[in-house]
Amino acid sequence: MIRAALTGNYGSGKSSVLGFFAELGACCLSADDIVRELLSDPMILQKIRSAFGGAVFEEGQLQKKKLAALVFSDPASRCRLESILHPPVLERIENTVAACKGDLAVVEIPLLFECGYEARFDVAMDVYADDETALARLEKNGIPRQEAARRLQAQLPALEKARRAGIVINNQGSAKQARWQVDRIYRRLTEAGRERH
Repeated sequence: MIRAALTGNYGSGKSSVLGFFAELGACCLSADDIVRELLSDPMILQKIRSAFGGAVFEEGQLQKKKLAALVFSDPASRCRLESILHPPVLERIENTVAACKGDLAVVEIPLLFECGYEARFDVAMDVYADDETALARLEKNGIPRQEAARRLQAQLPALEKARRAGIVINNQGSAKQARWQVDRIYRRLTEAGRERH
């Protein structure tokens, strides 16, 4: 099996690309989905309360928007949150990929290069869209431009991610163009995965 990481900046269209791989039959997993689950785990919530105090809670409920605003404006807060969330996320990824059947597992990890996790995978794929394309997409989805720009600034530049990746999927055009690229990459990686058996 080939273990592939899928990354890309905020608004690049990673989730759509992951969906294409899933449709083709790859075993797919999203780190963001795991984080969403963890944010309702009482043990994780207790750690967040200890690290950030009650300011990010309201009537006992975690205020995700407040937490996001805090971590995207303060690198030290972001590191603190990552130290709570990343170990269980990585453990879940390891266990899920180990249980995957088939020749290809694709794991969507937005902060792959920022956190130095690329060595855990056989190949790193980057979904590329320049900042203007990403911002336009995010605005269309109702995310204020200023907030989207702040999140993009907290990540490596899009071109740098593309430079570091072994495979780049250009997602500046239509969904059809992205799907065509994914089809070719899927065939290549599943063939390589079969050769490993």
